[in-house]
Amino acid sequence: MRSHAPWYLKVLAVTGVVAIALVLAQVIFDAGRGWVGLDVSGMQSEARSLRARVAMLEGELAGIRQQADAAHSTLQIERSAQEQLTSRIRSLESENSRLREDMLVFENLAGSSGAEQGFKINRLVLEPDGEAGRYRYRMLIIRQGGKPDRDALGAYEIVATIDQQGHDANITFPPKSGDTSHRVAFRHFQRVDGVITLPDGARLKSIEARFVQDGQIRARATAAV
Repeated sequence: MRSHAPWYLKVLAVTGVVAIALVLAQVIFDAGRGWVGLDVSGMQSEARSLRARVAMLEGELAGIRQQADAAHSTLQIERSAQEQLTSRIRSLESENSRLREDMLVFENLAGSSGAEQGFKINRLVLEPDGEAGRYRYRMLIIRQGGKPDRDALGAYEIVATIDQQGHDANITFPPKSGDTSHRVAFRHFQRVDGVITLPDGARLKSIEARFVQDGQIRARATAAV
């Protein structure tokens, strides 16, 4: 025999069962958290603390990075300034050396005012110029005696004595007599510098610098490696 309970009583019964099931599930979940040591509220609090700590560390790191970037920029500026200063010092040293040479030249000219008129080559220097077989030379061609009222016209040439495969040979620079690159015009003195390049396998022994005027050698000087 079936009982015919009102429908609303059935709904209330089902609702009560569901509520009891939810309460039991919450109790079991809380008990389970206790069994495994899982404390959600504690972990959330710890997570908030860690997030705050991470934010603080990120702020400190950003500040340190800014300081490092500023220090790097300052170092680059200081390095650039130091390089410019070093370059300027070298330039001033070179200028000072040139002025000293000019002073000595003028002193020699003043001391030779009563000497016989003519030319001479002073301060002939020869040195390697980095690459094999390449050499740089420097010299001063000086006009001495008297009080010249016009420029002296002429040309200079470099005669290199080399050892090539055990035999001595001479090479003249410039190689052609009509070359105008070595022509000079000066009143009292002329500073000259240039580069010579030897054939492959040749060994330079010495050079002779010559000042030529009207086809005649007016002055000469030699220098060894």
